[in-house]
Amino acid sequence: MSERDSSRKNGAGKKKRGNILSAVILIAAVLVILFSLSRLLPILLDYRQSGQTYQDLADQYVNDAADGDTDADADEDEDSISDDAAVQGFDWTAVSIDFEALKQINPDVVGWIRFDDTAAVAVDYPILYAADNETYLRTDLYGSAHTAGSIFLEAANTPDFSDYYNIIYGHNMRNGSMFGTLKQYRRDESFYDANPCFTIYTEETAYRYQIFAYEVVSDGSKIYTVGYEPNEAYQDLIDLICSQSMRDTGIVPEVTDRIVTLSTCTSVNDSERFVVHAVCIDQADLQ
Repeated sequence: MSERDSSRKNGAGKKKRGNILSAVILIAAVLVILFSLSRLLPILLDYRQSGQTYQDLADQYVNDAADGDTDADADEDEDSISDDAAVQGFDWTAVSIDFEALKQINPDVVGWIRFDDTAAVAVDYPILYAADNETYLRTDLYGSAHTAGSIFLEAANTPDFSDYYNIIYGHNMRNGSMFGTLKQYRRDESFYDANPCFTIYTEETAYRYQIFAYEVVSDGSKIYTVGYEPNEAYQDLIDLICSQSMRDTGIVPEVTDRIVTLSTCTSVNDSERFVVHAVCIDQADLQ
């Protein structure tokens, strides 16, 4: 065999080996993609099913008589902490929840939390309550297992929201569901200006809340203690919250005010939580 023929043969052999190696790499890449999809698709499907479940609940059991008209006239308390247009312009009393029907589905429904602009802050959910903080961590209102779980009240709180300090939990979902859009408060300062309020509805009363602070805390923070009365210990908690807030809203609750804290994870550190604190500025009898 001539040197030229030998060179051609070696070149063909190298090309063949190169093709085989490329094919192996391609097959490996395809297998990795298929494996990733096999893990990802169930999660995406779970997100979609959970989102649809809660959207259907809002569509079926929430009636907004104001139909998004922010110019509607609501009965307003002259002693409310703020008379800002963004706070007082939404007729939160025009919203009604069919709790009788919801409780037939699940008697653990104790309320409904709803932000004024649900397109900006996608929080429009029933609030569940159980004797522990695990039951609804990954379970929806129907008892079905879902990654998103439910929005639920701290087990140590009183389910009628009569406590001075309440904590409500929700997952920080990547698709923005549950408490996933709360992160916008820490990312964009103007977000608070446009979305300072939300309402918690119960069977008998609608409670109007205005956000006064938000912060990142450890999961062992003092803010996860409940059972306060209007005393020095409660004042210390209020002072702590205001001093740690990422923004000075100019709102400082009094020791006789009722506060609710919305808690979610940060998706950065498993031991960290992002919390939004709001003070009750008004309430309306629904009976």
